[in-house]
Amino acid sequence: MVCCQRARKIYYQILEGNRCLLADERDKKRFLDILSSVETEEEWLIYAFCLTDDRAYFVIEANGISSVRRGVLRAAGEFLRRYRADPSHSEAKELFLRSEDLKALDSLGEIAARCRQIHRLPLEKGYVSRLGDYWWSSYITYAGEYSWKIVDCRIFSLYFSANPEVAKRRLLQFHQ
Repeated sequence: MVCCQRARKIYYQILEGNRCLLADERDKKRFLDILSSVETEEEWLIYAFCLTDDRAYFVIEANGISSVRRGVLRAAGEFLRRYRADPSHSEAKELFLRSEDLKALDSLGEIAARCRQIHRLPLEKGYVSRLGDYWWSSYITYAGEYSWKIVDCRIFSLYFSANPEVAKRRLLQFHQ
């Protein structure tokens, strides 16, 4: 008997929430902690992420679109449950996090372009004037400034070179 396995694919995903839902750095960290356990359970590889005050952006490799939907909804639900339980959040009644713009990425060029787009968001939104200064993005892992454990750099780095030093230099140039 032959067992059919689902093909792994790479997806671009945005989670949108209330304005300033993720504005507090403790909430961003809490969300990433939750996402880390979902990543393990769903057997994801997260290639890029960026958390802004009202959205979370990702490039994720997963066992099908249902894995992404299920995991993102579970992460959002758990985050909202913990957020509402925190006494410092009095405005928690009308909160939401909804999944939007879930899209399969079909080529390394498309993956690289989405990762670059995600990594440049803090600059474009005016949060920082230098990409490496934004803590809540996977860019700092690629740049070697901090290692987010949820980020898998292999595919994006291989897009630039099999040599890690050359890949890092080209990646940094690509983000300018």
